[in-house]
Amino acid sequence: MNIFITGISRGLGKELAVHYSELGHKVFGFSRSLPEHPGGIAKKLYDSGNFGYYSGSVNSDSDIDAAVGEAIKFMGSIDALINNAAYKNFKMPDEITVEEYKESVQTNLTAPILICRKIIPHFIKNGKGKIINISSNAGLVSYEGGTAYCPPKAGLINYSQCLAKFLKNKNISVNVISPPTFSTDDYRRTRPDINHGKLLQSDKVIKLIDYLIFSRKFITGKNFPVFRLKTWLKYYYYRQFELLEYLFQFRLK
Repeated sequence: MNIFITGISRGLGKELAVHYSELGHKVFGFSRSLPEHPGGIAKKLYDSGNFGYYSGSVNSDSDIDAAVGEAIKFMGSIDALINNAAYKNFKMPDEITVEEYKESVQTNLTAPILICRKIIPHFIKNGKGKIINISSNAGLVSYEGGTAYCPPKAGLINYSQCLAKFLKNKNISVNVISPPTFSTDDYRRTRPDINHGKLLQSDKVIKLIDYLIFSRKFITGKNFPVFRLKTWLKYYYYRQFELLEYLFQFRLK
């Protein structure tokens, strides 16, 4: 399996790159910087011989073109795309600058769309392909500090489901994973003050991605929210409340 992953310099992207290279798959990473080295889990990437890389911005059309070209050159083809790169901004609406809003929409929504657009012709030519877009619980719920982050993540879910309808008869699957804040090796190291035992662990997210990549079933057009129980109950409650409120409107007419 030849896997193209964006945002591999740290966090989930880096762990995915290590995971798949250790399994013997070829991995090509695309992000602004290389995973930290030497030492740590990143060292396993460089020692594997299965890892290629392009340094650039997912917000640059020319970098996207170059990264996809280099990935095909390194791996021979691309079998799966994981759009993982993200820009998080949780400031209050009156504190967010115009540039920060633009970067959030560009990185979290526009970039995955343009990367898919670039790779889809390659998938169609090969007669197969798998696209996994990493969204967030933030694309399903709303809160006052989420005006820069929630909308593009919600848009990514909707885009993925639209694209899945277009590609379903071409043997190309498109799915979304929407996890909450979760603990990674890097997050544990940079934020030791947080109780990581209460967070979802990255291996749970990786297992779900494994399922979508290696499943023999043709699964497409699905969004997979990865909820902890408390968050799931809150999400379910609000959705039921919204439905009841909607139906009640008709009784007022």
